[in-house]
Parts: sequence; C-alpha cells; structure tokens
Amino acid sequence: MRDSMCSKRLSTIFSSALFLASSPLKKSVYLLSALFIIACQPSPPTSEPVTAENSETVNTPLLIRADSITMTPDHILSVKPTRYQPSLGLEGKIELIKKVNLIAEQALTVEKVLVKKNQWVEKGAPLFIVRRQTTQIQQPADEAAAATNSADTLEANKKTDIKPEQSVANNKDSANDTVTNSNKQTKNDVETDAKMTAANSKKLNTDSAASNGSNDELNNTQEAAQSEKSYNLITVRASFSGRVEKLYIKNEQKVEARQPLLKLSDETELHFIATLPIDAESQISVGQTVNFTAEGLIDEFTGQVSKLTTTQQPKQLLVAVNVVDNEVSRHQIRPDMKVTGRVDYGQIQVGTTVPKRALHNVDLTMLHKPPYKPLRPLIANVWIIKQDQRLTRQPVEVVEYDPLTKQYLIAGITNDSLICLANLPVESEGKKAVVS
Repeated sequence: MRDSMCSKRLSTIFSSALFLASSPLKKSVYLLSALFIIACQPSPPTSEPVTAENSETVNTPLLIRADSITMTPDHILSVKPTRYQPSLGLEGKIELIKKVNLIAEQALTVEKVLVKKNQWVEKGAPLFIVRRQTTQIQQPADEAAAATNSADTLEANKKTDIKPEQSVANNKDSANDTVTNSNKQTKNDVETDAKMTAANSKKLNTDSAASNGSNDELNNTQEAAQSEKSYNLITVRASFSGRVEKLYIKNEQKVEARQPLLKLSDETELHFIATLPIDAESQISVGQTVNFTAEGLIDEFTGQVSKLTTTQQPKQLLVAVNVVDNEVSRHQIRPDMKVTGRVDYGQIQVGTTVPKRALHNVDLTMLHKPPYKPLRPLIANVWIIKQDQRLTRQPVEVVEYDPLTKQYLIAGITNDSLICLANLPVESEGKKAVVS
C-alpha cells in the first residue's frame, strides 16, 4: 500500500517537474517546495538547495531492495533546460607560416652578401651571389656552339645549387610554391647570364672577323671562359617578403655541400595547428572564427581556420588556424607560445545544469580552470529516473563548468526524465525508484 502511494506521488513529481520546466516564469525554488510537499515523508523545511554539495542528504542512507531503491526527495533533481552554443576545443603552438632555411647542395664560393642579419627584404630582392667551385672550362668551336653548350648544361643540371631545407611550416602548398619559385629564380638568373654571354660572344666574333687564325682561337677561348664564368655565377633572391633571421656566410667564403647559408622568416604571419578526432570534420570548415588565449597572457585573441588536413595513421583532423594580425596580437603573440582556443559550430542546443555528485565515472579536474570547457568531448554517467519510475545509467556529455555556482552543464538528457543524485551501484539498473 505504501509503495503504491509513493509511486503515485513520484508520478506527481514527474507531472509537476514537466509543468514547471515548460514555464519560463517559474523558479527552481517552487519545484523544490513541490517536491517536499508531495513526498511520502517530507524532510524538515530547509533553505539549502538540493544541488548543494555539503547537504546532509548526500550521506542519507539508501534502502536498496531486490527490485527497488528508496530515497529522499533531495536525491531527485528535475531537468532545467539551459541553452548553449556547441563548440570545439583547439590546442597548439604558435609557428611562423613562412620560413625557409637555404643550404648549399654542392661546394660554393660566396662572391657577395647583399643583406644583413635582421634586415627586412621584399619578395624578389637579391640576398647573395655565389659561384660554383669548378675548374673545368668548355671550349666550343664557335659562338653558336658556346650558347648551345651552356643551354644544354643548364638543362642537364636539374638540381638547383641552393636548396630550401624547410619552407612554410605545416603548409604543403606554400612550401611547394617556395621551392618552385626558388628554382625558377635560380634558373632564370642562369639563363639570363647565358643569353648575355651568347650576345657578347656574337659581338666579339663579329668585331674580330678580320683577325688572323690565332686571334680567332684566342677570342674563342676568352668567350668560353666568360661563358663558364657567367654560368657558374648564381644570384639567390627572396621567395617571399621577410626578415633575415640568420646569416651564416660572408664575402669570399667557401662553403661545403649541406652547409647552411641563410634563414629567412616572416614573423608577421603566424598560425597554430590543432588536432581533432576525425568525426569533427563535419563540424568545422575553412573561414570559421577561433577565439583563443595564450599561455601567460591575459588578453583573448582572434584566429581563423585556414586549412583542414586529414591524416591516415592515425586517422585525425589537423586544423590550421591563422592568427589575425591586429594591435592586440601584433605585440604579444610570439612563436613557440602554447595557445588554447574554441570554435563554435552548429545551432544552439539545450542542456541542463547539475551538481558534481550527479556525475559519475569521470575526471572533472580539467574543467576547473579557464576556459572551463573540455578540449575533447568529456563523457560522464548520470542516473536517470524514467517515466516508468525505473532507474537507468545514461552517458552524457559534460559541456562546461560554472565556477560561480560550482555546477556543470551537461547535454544528452530529455526533459521528461528526473535525475537521481545518489551514487548508486551498477546493479541498480532497472530497479524502481521509491521516494520516502
């Protein structure tokens, strides 16, 4: 008889909870009062909310039977809808978007260094001039052969003598552009020198047409030497605008193969790379705004998703976020800084707030510091009383922590359920909840 009366009153709790949840003018204190009034044996009046962690009812013994669990009204919490914006956490380290280390692919002699350390240079500006270290001199039969041999040698030498060791971190498209531009510039410089040599050879031979055979032979030798000298001379130019971060060479210096020459970087363009589970691919797109904070700084900064890359082993999503260059970021954000940000996605969702004791099988430590949101989806278990008054353990997502109220926003519970705040054993699944 008593269980029947308690069941009817628990049904009344569901009805009252649903009515109050649907009315935006009602306060949670009215719901608490209703729970006390209709309980089988109401607890003494108290002004303490049921969500308080230090409530005496937290330690109130539960009466666990084979098919039922008897609890107090303070063990029951109705769902209070709370709207929130879904978001993804992003974490990474600030890096330069454009940077390149130039190294020698073969032995070279530095003819002239045209820049200084920390100097800002524009795209296409000459950086230094080097000469191949070679003693072999070609001796073509005439000026046409000299020009042809120079062109053939250029075509045969597929590898540029100045090679970018590393270019545009984590941005393959830009890296390829940098290497291509560098190769093209080197090749164009050499081709220009070859054409000039051919023109000079033609002029010299025309002027000396009346000379004797010995003079012709001398002219041909000088032209070949000049052609070889021009071919071996290489002017290296900047493939993008940036600052000379490191300069390893000086005038008339001989450098060996694989020796570094110069490091160029652009500190005005920064980004960071974050890693997300592959299933987040549908929730994020290029162009989305990212708000982030940097370790050791107070201000909040703005970024923009610039590129999405899928890796295979393991299968993950790499998200490149460019830092928006403004007065706030320009003087504070530096390479190697650790940053944490969030990007919003989708439509407004509805969750509910619960105290810590409602969440089980989860470590909530990471939420107790700004931004008070998890970087990855955080799953916890919550005991739910369904409309048939049976208990079930349901997984939910912990969305956010409120340090002022010490409550947690969770998603995944419908409004037609009641939350049981008691820490029940796993065997409670399917048992009937009885209020006493």
